[in-house]
Amino acid sequence: MSRLGLAEAFAAAVEGPEDTKATLGELVAKLETRGYGVLLFLFAAPNLTPGPSLPGFSTIFALPLTLIAAQMAWGTASPRLPGVLARLGVSRARARGIVAYLAPTLERIERLLRPRLPGMLTPGMQRLIGAVAIVEAILLLIPLPLLPLIPSAALTNVALGLIARDGAAVALGLAACALAAVAFAAALILGAGALGLA
Repeated sequence: MSRLGLAEAFAAAVEGPEDTKATLGELVAKLETRGYGVLLFLFAAPNLTPGPSLPGFSTIFALPLTLIAAQMAWGTASPRLPGVLARLGVSRARARGIVAYLAPTLERIERLLRPRLPGMLTPGMQRLIGAVAIVEAILLLIPLPLLPLIPSAALTNVALGLIARDGAAVALGLAACALAAVAFAAALILGAGALGLA
């Protein structure tokens, strides 16, 4: 499975008996080593939409993101989803339709990303990525307008790097994660100063 292209891997992952659902747990299991990248993407990317302007929106995704990141930081080889998340799914027909719709985008991503810098993809680095992702998830819990876009974009970049086995993309994403932490710290310090708390 891991040697397939992104579109091919997702297409294969949603196949199964027609009268069953394609669940998130099944998708992650079938994508094997790409599972962490897929989950980081699913819980980070929605915050790149206009949703973060709504109070509490980023929290919805930050909580499961923290769970996944903690497993990475702990060194768990592949993600383990709680039952409620693992059972989330759609019909096979709808799942195939979604994959077909995303296929052109996945193919474009694959042309930009390629396997390189394997040193950024070792088990030790996975634990570091998990620790960084926990910090970014905590940032998403802080109710600041627009700023959640930065950690979300950074984690999305890391996720795509993990999925495509592109260590350079992972490194760029980690650098962006550091930028996000600095931006949040600056915003909190300036906000505290404006309120006379610092």
